[in-house]
Amino acid sequence: MMRSMKRQRGVTLIIVLILVLLVTLAGIAAVRSLVMEERMAANSLDRSLAMQGAESVLRQAEAIAQVQSVAVVKNSDFPPYVSTAANVSYDNGTFVAANCTVAAPDPSPCTNQGLCSQPTLGCIPRWESGVTWGTAVVADRPTGTNRNFEYLIEFLGSSYVCDPSDPDDKRNCSQYRITVRSPAGNDRAFVQLQSYYLALPK
Repeated sequence: MMRSMKRQRGVTLIIVLILVLLVTLAGIAAVRSLVMEERMAANSLDRSLAMQGAESVLRQAEAIAQVQSVAVVKNSDFPPYVSTAANVSYDNGTFVAANCTVAAPDPSPCTNQGLCSQPTLGCIPRWESGVTWGTAVVADRPTGTNRNFEYLIEFLGSSYVCDPSDPDDKRNCSQYRITVRSPAGNDRAFVQLQSYYLALPK
């Protein structure tokens, strides 16, 4: 009888230890799941902040393009034009070069404010090369820290129809390609946006 009770007590101890182990494993799994969900929520918030900042800078860059398009000297802050003949006049920001037949950096110049003259066909896109970007500071909310977003404004030409849906619209508008990216690194979300902006005349 005593031996049977001792055996039962031994089995009970093993069962209790197994239950404690299962509860511990379940607790560890729950903590890991909670940590993962917290990281996902933080990443989602950070990406949302980066997207909002990039959209804000995109609007700022579009405003810069609009001002340049109606300046007394159009695109006066863009790199100077390249003339192929003495009697040919181009707007600032216009560039004439042979197309790239192989992947090569674009010979069309940019300023250190991120304003670029017309891109050359077939060349490496500027946002993938080593050109100098313009910068704009955007404050993170609710963190309050500043992030330096970057932008490129590329002049595409001044002979685009202002309203393609209206066949009677004879006005010509300047078009710009604007690329904005958030600062990379420090485990922050990276966002890059691009838009084509048609600048209406005055």
